[in-house]
Amino acid sequence: MTSMAEQPREPRFEKSYRDERVIDGVPVGRFWDIGGPQPAVRELVAHGALRGEVLDPGTGPGHNAIYFASQGYATTGVDDSPAAIELARRNAREADVKVDFEVADATSLQGMEGRFDTVVDSALYHIFAFDESAQVRYAQALHRATRPGARCYLFAFGSHNINGLVLPSVLTQETFERVLPAAGWRVDYIGPSSYICHLNVEVLDATPDQHPADHPATKALRHRLTVLEPLLEKNPVHIPVWSVHATRVD
Repeated sequence: MTSMAEQPREPRFEKSYRDERVIDGVPVGRFWDIGGPQPAVRELVAHGALRGEVLDPGTGPGHNAIYFASQGYATTGVDDSPAAIELARRNAREADVKVDFEVADATSLQGMEGRFDTVVDSALYHIFAFDESAQVRYAQALHRATRPGARCYLFAFGSHNINGLVLPSVLTQETFERVLPAAGWRVDYIGPSSYICHLNVEVLDATPDQHPADHPATKALRHRLTVLEPLLEKNPVHIPVWSVHATRVD
């Protein structure tokens, strides 16, 4: 019999993707899911930044991967949450688009060595914000999974201020400048950008496992959202993210 200590750990966001509650038609457990690709991600495609085979690590509901595939790119989306991959595959079927969705650990990407020419990390990196060793493993895994000269476009929660909204974040520009080169990536650009999210006080209160009510960061975010919500008229809120561009070096 397997002991409790030996039981496999549930993927971090498995519960979020199994959560069927909605607020104003939006999934409660994943406030980042806007039902399609983020504008910042669509912009990459519009500017011709992608090439060859594309990897979407932390694909979640698969919207970005589905968009890439719809634009003619051979795309693979990975997530360690089986529920997320189940949802992504369903979304791909509904969009009538072919994407290779796989359950996989992004910090190892075992069996994917030398496959990809482009990586688009849409809000995965920051889940390792409190564990720099995990950041390094992740960056190294991306290096192994890509071909020489590959490009990596990375979006992660930022520490800047957008219209009074500041996220609890420990990721700084220096973090990327330290971690990525050590894993074989040349940092070409780091700058502020934004994502659209369905984040409000009701969502915070409905997800105490993600946003503990007694945590100082949650309290500060709740206060800011309380002030901003009357001005937003229930529109999605823009949140700060870093936009990082890097090139694989050997």
